[in-house]
Amino acid sequence: MKGLLLTSYYLVYRSSFLYTGLAILLSGIILTFADASMHRLVAMLNILLMVMSALDVIKFEGKSGYDKYVLTLPVSRSNIVQSHYLFYFLVVIYGVLLSYGIFYIYDLISDTQIDGKFNSIFFGTFAVLFTGAINFPLYYIFGPEKSDSITMGSVGGAILVTIVSQDIVGYLAKLLTLSNSNDLDLYVPIIYLIIGVIAYIVSLFSAVFIYQKKEF
Repeated sequence: MKGLLLTSYYLVYRSSFLYTGLAILLSGIILTFADASMHRLVAMLNILLMVMSALDVIKFEGKSGYDKYVLTLPVSRSNIVQSHYLFYFLVVIYGVLLSYGIFYIYDLISDTQIDGKFNSIFFGTFAVLFTGAINFPLYYIFGPEKSDSITMGSVGGAILVTIVSQDIVGYLAKLLTLSNSNDLDLYVPIIYLIIGVIAYIVSLFSAVFIYQKKEF
């Protein structure tokens, strides 16, 4: 597993540095010049930019022929899929830490404090986990040749699910908070995060099943 993770890292580490720089630059522009209502988008943007490199792993493996070569190594197909999911999840964590670091530094140097930074990070994490949950099974079905279309579709699908599910998540949060409406803003992002993790785990089992049946 460690070797598979290192291979994924070396395939995309250069683009990871590029996306990190781009995320810092765009975050600085948005936090400095955009309205406060746009600040909550910074976390989602940062995490999404970070995982772009992780989503490119399978595409690069297909172009280089590594996806065929890895099947000859003493690793199971389930380990190959798990390594992709674990690498993606580690990149999500990196994006979360980067977002928090940017928010923290901005609060130190700016007179304006960012409200709801943790909520923004939770929402961003949900959207990106759901993006990965959609992406990987489709990759294994259609192959790396359609990776760009799959990435665009999964990002759009995750954002759409986030918007459409707001009423359902809000209703669940009200049931949990009961009469204490002050906790509503706390429960909503937590519920989103839990749903995102569950969807990601279900996607992992689905992708393992698909990849084990796949013929090359």
